[in-house]
Amino acid sequence: MGSYVKAILLLIVLVGLVTFGINNLEPIRLHYYFKLSSMPLPLYGVVYGAIIIGIFIGMLVGINSRFGQRKKIKELKRENRELQAKVGEERPEEKIEDKTEEEQTAPTPEDASDTNEETQRF
Repeated sequence: MGSYVKAILLLIVLVGLVTFGINNLEPIRLHYYFKLSSMPLPLYGVVYGAIIIGIFIGMLVGINSRFGQRKKIKELKRENRELQAKVGEERPEEKIEDKTEEEQTAPTPEDASDTNEETQRF
Protein backbone atom coordinates (compact mmCIF):
# COMPACT_ATOMS: atom_id res chain seq x y z
CA MET A 1 0.00 0.00 0.00
CA GLY A 2 2.90 2.35 0.69
CA SER A 3 4.05 2.09 -2.90
CA TYR A 4 0.60 3.23 -4.10
CA VAL A 5 0.78 6.31 -1.89
CA LYS A 6 4.26 7.13 -3.20
CA ALA A 7 3.11 6.67 -6.80
CA ILE A 8 0.11 8.94 -6.27
CA LEU A 9 2.25 11.64 -4.63
CA LEU A 10 4.79 11.41 -7.46
CA LEU A 11 2.01 11.72 -10.02
CA ILE A 12 0.62 14.82 -8.27
CA VAL A 13 4.08 16.45 -8.20
CA LEU A 14 4.69 15.66 -11.87
CA VAL A 15 1.30 17.05 -12.92
CA GLY A 16 2.04 20.18 -10.92
CA LEU A 17 5.43 20.63 -12.59
CA VAL A 18 4.04 20.08 -16.09
CA THR A 19 1.13 22.49 -15.60
CA PHE A 20 3.54 25.06 -14.13
CA GLY A 21 5.73 24.73 -17.23
CA ILE A 22 2.76 25.09 -19.59
CA ASN A 23 1.48 28.21 -17.80
CA ASN A 24 4.93 29.93 -17.74
CA LEU A 25 6.20 29.82 -21.29
CA GLU A 26 7.06 33.54 -21.47
CA PRO A 27 10.70 34.18 -22.30
CA ILE A 28 12.67 36.20 -19.77
CA ARG A 29 16.18 37.63 -19.63
CA LEU A 30 18.35 37.31 -16.57
CA HIS A 31 20.51 40.37 -15.83
CA TYR A 32 23.85 39.84 -14.14
CA TYR A 33 26.44 42.25 -12.82
CA PHE A 34 28.44 44.48 -15.17
CA LYS A 35 25.54 44.75 -17.64
CA LEU A 36 25.70 41.07 -18.60
CA SER A 37 22.45 39.40 -19.55
CA SER A 38 21.42 35.94 -20.63
CA MET A 39 19.71 34.84 -23.78
CA PRO A 40 15.92 34.68 -23.53
CA LEU A 41 14.87 31.65 -21.48
CA PRO A 42 11.39 30.39 -20.64
CA LEU A 43 10.43 31.10 -17.04
CA TYR A 44 9.81 27.45 -16.24
CA GLY A 45 13.34 26.64 -17.47
CA VAL A 46 14.82 29.12 -15.01
CA VAL A 47 12.74 27.76 -12.13
CA TYR A 48 13.50 24.12 -13.00
CA GLY A 49 17.19 24.97 -13.34
CA ALA A 50 17.19 26.59 -9.89
CA ILE A 51 15.52 23.50 -8.42
CA ILE A 52 18.07 21.18 -10.05
CA ILE A 53 20.99 23.31 -8.87
CA GLY A 54 19.54 23.29 -5.33
CA ILE A 55 19.17 19.52 -5.38
CA PHE A 56 22.76 19.16 -6.62
CA ILE A 57 24.11 21.41 -3.85
CA GLY A 58 22.09 19.48 -1.26
CA MET A 59 23.53 16.22 -2.56
CA LEU A 60 27.07 17.57 -2.27
CA VAL A 61 26.45 18.64 1.32
CA GLY A 62 24.89 15.25 2.10
CA ILE A 63 27.83 13.37 0.58
CA ASN A 64 30.25 15.39 2.68
CA SER A 65 28.38 14.56 5.89
CA ARG A 66 28.16 10.88 4.91
CA PHE A 67 31.93 10.68 4.52
CA GLY A 68 32.30 12.28 7.93
CA GLN A 69 29.89 9.74 9.42
CA ARG A 70 31.71 6.83 7.79
CA LYS A 71 34.99 8.08 9.22
CA LYS A 72 33.43 8.36 12.67
CA ILE A 73 31.93 4.85 12.37
CA LYS A 74 35.35 3.41 11.50
CA GLU A 75 36.92 5.16 14.50
CA LEU A 76 34.20 3.89 16.84
CA LYS A 77 34.47 0.33 15.53
CA ARG A 78 38.23 0.41 16.04
CA GLU A 79 37.79 1.76 19.56
CA ASN A 80 35.14 -0.90 20.27
CA ARG A 81 37.48 -3.69 19.13
CA GLU A 82 40.29 -2.31 21.30
CA LEU A 83 38.03 -2.09 24.35
CA GLN A 84 36.65 -5.59 23.79
CA ALA A 85 40.19 -6.94 23.51
CA LYS A 86 41.14 -5.11 26.71
CA VAL A 87 38.13 -6.50 28.59
CA GLY A 88 38.87 -9.97 27.23
CA GLU A 89 42.44 -9.78 28.58
CA GLU A 90 41.37 -8.63 32.04
CA ARG A 91 38.58 -11.15 32.59
CA PRO A 92 38.81 -14.70 31.24
CA GLU A 93 35.54 -16.20 30.12
CA GLU A 94 33.82 -18.42 32.64
CA LYS A 95 32.59 -21.85 31.75
CA ILE A 96 28.88 -22.45 31.47
CA GLU A 97 29.11 -25.10 34.19
CA ASP A 98 30.49 -22.57 36.68
CA LYS A 99 27.62 -20.19 35.97
CA THR A 100 24.99 -22.83 36.64
CA GLU A 101 26.57 -23.61 40.01
CA GLU A 102 26.57 -19.92 40.93
CA GLU A 103 22.92 -19.56 39.92
CA GLN A 104 21.99 -22.44 42.24
CA THR A 105 23.68 -20.79 45.24
CA ALA A 106 22.56 -17.25 44.37
CA PRO A 107 20.35 -15.61 47.01
CA THR A 108 16.65 -15.46 46.30
CA PRO A 109 14.76 -12.16 46.35
CA GLU A 110 13.31 -13.16 49.73
CA ASP A 111 16.82 -13.46 51.17
CA ALA A 112 17.72 -10.05 49.76
CA SER A 113 14.68 -8.45 51.39
CA ASP A 114 15.70 -9.92 54.77
CA THR A 115 19.11 -8.29 54.54
CA ASN A 116 17.56 -4.99 53.47
CA GLU A 117 15.27 -4.98 56.51
CA GLU A 118 18.22 -5.49 58.81
CA THR A 119 20.20 -2.65 57.30
CA GLN A 120 17.25 -0.26 57.25
CA ARG A 121 16.62 -0.39 60.98
CA PHE A 122 17.42 2.78 62.90
